[in-house]
Amino acid sequence: MSNWLSAARLVIGVAIRSDPRRAILVMVLIPFFNIVAAGQALGLRQMVDGAVAHDLGAALTGGLVLIAVTVFVFQASAVATDLRRFLQQKVGLEFDRRLMDLCSGPAHIDHYHDPGFLDDAELVRQRRTEFGGAFAALVENCGMLARFLTAVLVIALVNPLLALLPLCILPLALATRRQASLIAAAEKAGAGADRERKALLDLATDPSAAPEVRLYRLGEVIAHRHREAFASSARGRDAAHARGTWAVTGGWLLFCAALIGGLSLVTWSVVAHRASAGEAVLVLLLGTRLVGATTGLSWLIGWLRRSLDTVVLYRRLAARATGRPSGTDRELPEHGDVVFDRVVFRYPGEGSQALGPIDLRLPAGSTVAVVGDNGAGKSTLVALLAGLYAPSEGRITVGGKDLAELAPEVWRAASTAVFQDYCRFELLAAESVGVGRLSAIEDRDAIGAAVASAGAADMVASLPEGLDTRLGGTYPDGTDLSSGQWQKLALARGRMPLAPGLIMLDEPTASLDPDSEAEVLRALMRTRANGGPAPITVVVSHRLTSVRAADIIVVLHEGGLVEHGSHAELMALGGRYARMYTLHAASYT
Repeated sequence: MSNWLSAARLVIGVAIRSDPRRAILVMVLIPFFNIVAAGQALGLRQMVDGAVAHDLGAALTGGLVLIAVTVFVFQASAVATDLRRFLQQKVGLEFDRRLMDLCSGPAHIDHYHDPGFLDDAELVRQRRTEFGGAFAALVENCGMLARFLTAVLVIALVNPLLALLPLCILPLALATRRQASLIAAAEKAGAGADRERKALLDLATDPSAAPEVRLYRLGEVIAHRHREAFASSARGRDAAHARGTWAVTGGWLLFCAALIGGLSLVTWSVVAHRASAGEAVLVLLLGTRLVGATTGLSWLIGWLRRSLDTVVLYRRLAARATGRPSGTDRELPEHGDVVFDRVVFRYPGEGSQALGPIDLRLPAGSTVAVVGDNGAGKSTLVALLAGLYAPSEGRITVGGKDLAELAPEVWRAASTAVFQDYCRFELLAAESVGVGRLSAIEDRDAIGAAVASAGAADMVASLPEGLDTRLGGTYPDGTDLSSGQWQKLALARGRMPLAPGLIMLDEPTASLDPDSEAEVLRALMRTRANGGPAPITVVVSHRLTSVRAADIIVVLHEGGLVEHGSHAELMALGGRYARMYTLHAASYT
């Protein structure tokens, strides 16, 4: 219950901050016109009693009240519905923005390796439209509850015993709550299967996977596993619906029996001349409205529960993504050595260490190659260096200052990177490069220089409209690129920052042919020879012949640092690097 109250406060707060005037108007207007709607029954009672008593004045007055209240309720309902839909959209957009901030805001990305976070994130993605629905469900529940209680109060004026009717709705409300709980639990349990189903659908519809899917005849296998994943999650949901439906049906039967009893009591009072014909019509009209209000509340409570559960999920997701606090120091030492001091890293929820312990010094201005087998920890080391992960043990210092003490934006402004899993920004070609330095996204000279330094000038010139080409096959006028072309744009993007102190290249040429790779690496070496202090350049590569000119070669194996030194030193040592290099060189002869 406390989670729901917190979620409700959050939703109302977001609505008021998004549009204070409209939010307050909706929260007042919807309950108000639902209360005023009872005036229709009061006007009808007076009109019937006036007609029975042959009192024209009383009958006309009752008729006018009935018409006036009906017109007001109709107009107020239309206005409130439009305002509520508008606010529902604004609240949904605000939660979308918050969700994007939540996923991209934290300094570290450890949470993307947390299965609990991924399950919650999948549920939130599936149900993200319910953020705006949470506000709508809150105000509509308040309105329907106001209608129900007003109807009960007016009926109780005829016979006080009818005031007990709200007690008969409690079993129905509890059953509806129980049904919603069962469904929410089933959806949580099926989140893993839903993620698998989504991944299989993405695989089946991914153009880059199409050749292998056909070559290995995987279409039916993928479809079969997709059906199994759907059936696995659907079984739990169907069972939850069935169990909850029985309880809700019992609640309805109890309420209907109580309502029929109340109407019978009023009918007896009319026959015994203890109540007027107008009062009988009033009870009949409001009795039917009680059924409608109860039906509405039954459905609205389920909607509210589901919507608030989504907000609770969002709050839990936010707590999981918060992680450890970031540094605040904004003073970065100029071009100092980077030192790994007994650094150990473990992924969230895993007991074994993925990397470490690492003791390593990267001198200012040096070029460092990181090599090793698949899974040796090369990309993890680069991610630690980029500040995307924080060490589980030990520390990384820059010019003697602990990286954990620096504000993340300060360190990232002083560094640039091209990752193995580079992003394909489906923008204009110039923008896809320019996002590497947002302040220069419209500076064609800076973008052109970055493209040239990445060895991508010829490729960009071959595009239909050069830098103005719309990229991406998802656009009707878009141009799709090969993996190598996308990677060249990623390299150019990494060349945009001005005078970085650290350049990180994680398999920067994996999609390039050997000639293009050599051209790119030569361009990187020329960068070091330009004026001004040289940056530390860290290159991860499987092609050992391409990095032999590095000042330091770091050899990782099963997460540990086994060797480091220059190419000549490591070859003379005759250890793991020498064996790897000899085998690699032989494969190209």
